[in-house]
Formats: sequence, structure tokens, C-alpha cells
Amino acid sequence: MSPSPLPRFPGVPELLIERYLCGEVTPEEARSMEEAARQMPLLAAHLEERRAARSAFARRRPFTVIAARLHEPAPVHPWERPLRWAQPALALCALLALGLPLLRPAPDVEERIRVRGGLTTRLHVKRGDAVFEQALDAALRPGDRVRLEVEDPVGGALYVLAVDSRGQVTPLHGFAETGGALRLEPGRMSLPGSLELDAGPEREALVFVLTASSPEAPSPTAVRRWLEQAARTTRFPPPLEPLPSLRHVVRELRREQP
Repeated sequence: MSPSPLPRFPGVPELLIERYLCGEVTPEEARSMEEAARQMPLLAAHLEERRAARSAFARRRPFTVIAARLHEPAPVHPWERPLRWAQPALALCALLALGLPLLRPAPDVEERIRVRGGLTTRLHVKRGDAVFEQALDAALRPGDRVRLEVEDPVGGALYVLAVDSRGQVTPLHGFAETGGALRLEPGRMSLPGSLELDAGPEREALVFVLTASSPEAPSPTAVRRWLEQAARTTRFPPPLEPLPSLRHVVRELRREQP
């Protein structure tokens, strides 16, 4: 299953539409968008459809710890350029210079958070007026808004689910109840939607799943059941067994400790 392409509207940049739906435009930009919507019924219908999808998701798929609020993706700013290799490289050089042993996560934790088969995930965090890319070991705060970005050289059907330490699984992207199938073409994609972290006590993680376009690829139902079964364990994040034609990445949403 492949989603229909995002509509294009003459004279209205797609990123401006996304920022408008996220409430991140200036008053002048908002007036410009509203005037364009009055002149283009298709644009007005598209905006209304996006707002309705967000409202329906919030009603049907509540998630007590992660409040998933669907918005259009934010524009790609210079701060979103990947820095994930620079910081580890600098840290490694410093440790080697001091002659200290390299400090690494426990093997089972490292295995669950590293990139598998080329699938790369990034979390872009908005905290007040600051926007930054979350490092793998960085902690989040209640109220942080998180946008998701995925990159893969091959692509495929993409699913994103949230799981907490109580074993609750919530689909976020790629399922019928979240707006339908989501196709990742080779390259990078900013996902529709944002997550806002609250102050709940449970631990949470995001599970990104990419399946190949082949008869052996698991269905959306199989992907969800696969995670629900793994979430029954007392370990967190839950250990995930590989499935045919499936690759995945787990990103825990670590919180700052009071």
C-alpha cells in the first residue's frame, strides 16, 4: 500500500502549509495562507482534512504518557542537519587522549538503539525557543515537542509505534487508524506530526519499523502484534525478534531526573 502524494498548490510552498498547520507562522504568513485558502478551494479542503485527521487521532488513540498531536512536518532548518557523527567522534578523541577506557552503553542497550541496515532516525526537539537534534543519550523534559525524521537508502512501508514500560503499544504512523499507509522513498523524510512529552512516571520509547515491498513483508496487523508480544516482557525497551523483510530502530525517550 502506498499513500497518495502530498498535494501541491501554485504559489503556496509546502513548508509554509506545514508550518501553518503547526501554528508556527508569523501573523503576516497566516493572513497570506488564509487568503490563498479563500482563493483555492482545494487548499482549503486540504487544510480542513489535516485538522480533522489530527482531531480524530487525539480522540481515538489516546496515549497517557506521550500526547501524540498530529501536525504537518516542520520545515527543514539548518539546525536539522545531522550531527550524530561529530559529537561521538569528539568524545572518542578526548577519551583516547586522556588514556581512559572508552565508556559505552551496555551491549543489549546499544544493540537496540543503533542503526540497523541503513535505517536512520533523528528526533528534533523544540524546547521553548530552542530547537536541536536529540543525541542518543540526551534526556528530554516535560513539555518538549519532538518531530521525527527517518532516512533509508532503500525505503519501504514505514510504521512508527510508541511503547511504554507498562506494555501499552500505540500506533503513531502507517496504520489505518493513524491516517493510512506511509511510504518512505529512498532518502530522508520528515514525518507528519509531533509528540509532546508529559511528566508521567512511565518510561517510553518509539519503535520505527521499515518493511520491504515483497510478499514476505509483514502486514500492519502483524507489525503491531509483533511489538505487543515483545512488550509483555519486564525488560525495557523490550527486546524485539527479527521478522522477514523487516528492519527496525528503537529510540527511548529518556527523561531528565529531578
